[in-house]
Amino acid sequence: MALDTFYNVVNGQKRQSTKMAQSIDPTDRRSLWPVPVASDQDLEDAVAAAKQAFRNWSKTPVEHRKQLLSTFEEKLLASKNDLTQLLMQEGGKPHALAAFELNYAPLLFKHHRDLDINEQSEDLTDRSIVTRHVPLGVVAAICPWNFPLVLSIGKIIPALLTGCCVIVKPSPFAPYAILKMIELLHGIFPPGVLQVLNGDDALGPALVAHKDVPKISFTGSIQTGKKIVEKSALSLKRLTLELGGNDAAIVLPDVDIARVAKQVISGALINSGQMCLATKRVYIHDSIYETFVEAMVKAMDELIVGSPDSESSTHGPIQNPLQFVRVSDLLEDCEKRGYSIKIGRAMADELRKGLFVQPTLVDNPPETSRVVQEEAFGPVFPTLKWDNEQDVIRRVNAMDTGLGASIWSSDIEKAGEMARQLEVGSIWINTTELPIPQAMFGGHKQSGIGGEWGKDGWKAFCNVQIIHTMKSRDTKL
Repeated sequence: MALDTFYNVVNGQKRQSTKMAQSIDPTDRRSLWPVPVASDQDLEDAVAAAKQAFRNWSKTPVEHRKQLLSTFEEKLLASKNDLTQLLMQEGGKPHALAAFELNYAPLLFKHHRDLDINEQSEDLTDRSIVTRHVPLGVVAAICPWNFPLVLSIGKIIPALLTGCCVIVKPSPFAPYAILKMIELLHGIFPPGVLQVLNGDDALGPALVAHKDVPKISFTGSIQTGKKIVEKSALSLKRLTLELGGNDAAIVLPDVDIARVAKQVISGALINSGQMCLATKRVYIHDSIYETFVEAMVKAMDELIVGSPDSESSTHGPIQNPLQFVRVSDLLEDCEKRGYSIKIGRAMADELRKGLFVQPTLVDNPPETSRVVQEEAFGPVFPTLKWDNEQDVIRRVNAMDTGLGASIWSSDIEKAGEMARQLEVGSIWINTTELPIPQAMFGGHKQSGIGGEWGKDGWKAFCNVQIIHTMKSRDTKL
């Protein structure tokens, strides 16, 4: 498989373009390979092909669709090494983190293959009713740059399973692994069932607004999510939006400090903090605050920020220049305001030509500070004190976002009581925030609309249809 040529895939055919774009390697800012930018005609052709393919694909027996998804999995894993290499280069990820995306994929395939999505019948006194979940049609799967493969796969599988056809749009910051994945799946699915379009800033809005695309599944920023809602309002498209968050960790005073501090650091700095569910704020009980922060700094000192090519690297760079500027600006604000800043192991000087940022802990800044109120989406996070349970719950809930949270305590019952008072979509007790296929994932407030995965997430790609069959012709109202 050639790893230096990339195509859009439309109606089963590879397409180039008269307009090309390039992303960068964030470790040194060197340009990577050229990729085609889809034209207006590419978009129209892809939507028409998907709409045509939907007629037969939606009628294909579920078990056959599952068989083809198994072939998808086999081909994906056969190219695991090549795709991992692409993820390392376009994302700056150490090998273990890049390989995680491919290692996680089989869990998604198995979970969805095990689902029962057949019709459900119920016999009532005067009638029988049949509940059907009818596929929506053409799905636009708009994917982010931080975990491009696993998050795109998490949209593709349930959409295809239900009988929808999918047009995948990768982030222009990380197009390579997704484009190559769809290319290598050539021949598994009928033409038009699974397509991919890389594009510029015009493609996303055009795809969202298209009259023949009834379903949008988007993972990304709140700002873009709001624009999608506006664009889709005229045709009342079905939306699943997984947006940003400002996830809090609440640490109770009864924890094993050394062990939990290391786990909280892991949750805050996974993928250099570039994860929607990464811990963004750490609330530590006042009675253990100083000791816990010391333990966190010690854990940070064990991390090695470096190139993905180095086997010793645990953390890579910020993925793209725009996000690097945002994180750098947040750090500058902390320094300008004189907040206490703690960092781990010093970063090698040669890394400064890339988009690297040292893991940074901001020690007890004001609750109103930018570093508390904003989602950094980088390796920068604040630690804050608390001494009253209702007060810390109020502070955690004060945000207009509500994606996830974690609670750390030896008292499981107490942690459970606190969890039920938090205004977020997912809560982890005594573990870092990591979704699993068996649990639906979605946000509260401005962190999203709807959810995916779990036993019911596939229903987001369907309309519900109920068929009533009366037992008697003499029906009275």
